[in-house]
Amino acid sequence: MTSVLWKQADQNEQYRIMNSLVKERIFPESTIVTEKDDELDIQFHAHVLKVKLERVAAFKRYQLSGAITYAKGHQTQQIDSTEQLIDILTQHFDIPIDERLNQELISSRDGFVSVYRVMESRASTVKASLKYARLPLAINFFSWLQHMADASQLDPLLYSESLAVEGHPTHPLSKTKLPLTEEEAAAYSPEFEKTIPLKLMLIHKDYAGVTSPVEDTQMILNQVIPDYRYKLRAFIEPLGLSVDDYYVIFVHPWQYEHVILHDYIEWIDRQILLPTPFNIDSKATLSFRTMDLVGRPYHIKLPVNIQMTSAVRTVGPVTTVDGPRLSYQLQGLFQRFPHMQIAREPYGIYAHTEDDRARQLACIVREKPTFTQNGIAVVAASLVNRNPVDQQVIVDSYLEWLREDVTPQTIQRFITEYARQLVKPLIAYIQHYGIALEAHMQNTVVNLGPHYEMTFLIRDLGGARLDLAALHQALHNVDITNTSLIAKDMEAVIQKFQHSVIQNQFGELIYHFTQYEGVEESALYRIVAEQVQEAIDDDAPHAQILKDVLFGPTITVKALMRMRMKQQVKQYETITLPNPLREEDDSWRN
Repeated sequence: MTSVLWKQADQNEQYRIMNSLVKERIFPESTIVTEKDDELDIQFHAHVLKVKLERVAAFKRYQLSGAITYAKGHQTQQIDSTEQLIDILTQHFDIPIDERLNQELISSRDGFVSVYRVMESRASTVKASLKYARLPLAINFFSWLQHMADASQLDPLLYSESLAVEGHPTHPLSKTKLPLTEEEAAAYSPEFEKTIPLKLMLIHKDYAGVTSPVEDTQMILNQVIPDYRYKLRAFIEPLGLSVDDYYVIFVHPWQYEHVILHDYIEWIDRQILLPTPFNIDSKATLSFRTMDLVGRPYHIKLPVNIQMTSAVRTVGPVTTVDGPRLSYQLQGLFQRFPHMQIAREPYGIYAHTEDDRARQLACIVREKPTFTQNGIAVVAASLVNRNPVDQQVIVDSYLEWLREDVTPQTIQRFITEYARQLVKPLIAYIQHYGIALEAHMQNTVVNLGPHYEMTFLIRDLGGARLDLAALHQALHNVDITNTSLIAKDMEAVIQKFQHSVIQNQFGELIYHFTQYEGVEESALYRIVAEQVQEAIDDDAPHAQILKDVLFGPTITVKALMRMRMKQQVKQYETITLPNPLREEDDSWRN
């Protein structure tokens, strides 16, 4: 296959591999990496890789262009595929890419191909629909979203979940989904907007653990799908069983076919676990395994035993306990910041069995984000991706929706408002409650108003970090089951904020904006630094350590490729890079 889309996807994958290997210093110690003029050279003994270098951004992010070439002596060849690059890296640069990682890299490339193809098709469909509806072909994306929402033809937030095409911006495994086939990936991935029928199962109460802050152990039956009460009763009573002895649990259709029917067949035979003939329509959100229930005000987080990026996406029993419990216990703490919400998780359920098996049969109910303020809600990760309506990057479309051009001034105002509204409450939570939310772009929903108004909602508490002593001062009775939430010290709490907000959120937004003439990266980071400085309360706890970490000379960054090569998921590998928030620090440019 040599289509334009295939070449685009393949080159994207090659660049991601190169960026990760250089940034994370994975090349052998004797390798010489040279950034000269407009070229990146990587030399190992007599072997040299070369590629055109457009710029180096903060966090050692390279913008590359053109073909990568490989040279040995006077012989030079152009690298035309990810497979070829992997072969050269393993054979001539002593990079340990095993067969499994090879498969994962190719899976990611092929995932990009499929997604690019569907996005091209979607753009054609949108253009045809605009003609049919007699709407201007040059309509602004946000104007179109507003029109479609007013006509009840789509949910802007759910639609935006399907537009984060690039996923993690530099990770070479961004689109890895193994062992899914291409057809299965198209059936279940958010970019394809397919309706996904979630399997309804019944699990005997003696074999399930339930967490319900709303004090309704049958919440799924009573509140999420009350219209199925009599259907389920009619199904189970002819078996001589009572629905009152069972809990309802959602199961992803892929998980049902490939895991449940194998790992839980004994439970099914003993009627501990009952498959029912009923399915509930859903659509995948950006996380793939968190499902938006069609026509119902809930999201459902589910285990799906496949590898996405670097990790297999199951749901541990402790997550079904701590997520719901914390989401309600913390609500009162967050009320002082009305423009910042935390998604509530009113229910969690898991199978009572050994932990590895229990991770495969669980679910968490999460309330669907809602906003009372005017505006349009999108997942933050979509902001730096191109949309199929006006073909612009979504944050640019937003600025134009405000009837403003994309200029250094409007960009600075956007970054100022985004930082002011997002950073202040997150810093306050650290200072007063010892908790850092994992507020990266996938977990952040932003409601964008018509005059730069911004309201945020953070979802998924599973990646938060807590200083237990500080949290206990605010919540005396809080009980943490999941020890992975507990940070070793306050510095680790702050680093969670640093990684998810400074590196991920602002790193991505600023990287995008600095492509425009007259926009200086250092100036935008200076705005962020000012807002962080303003958010730190000198009279509140941890003020000094916040300043020491956030404005220190270096920043700790997860080495995602290195972690994968060592097959580490929970145990972080890190590198240190120059901190762009340090005043007048531009050392990363060199």
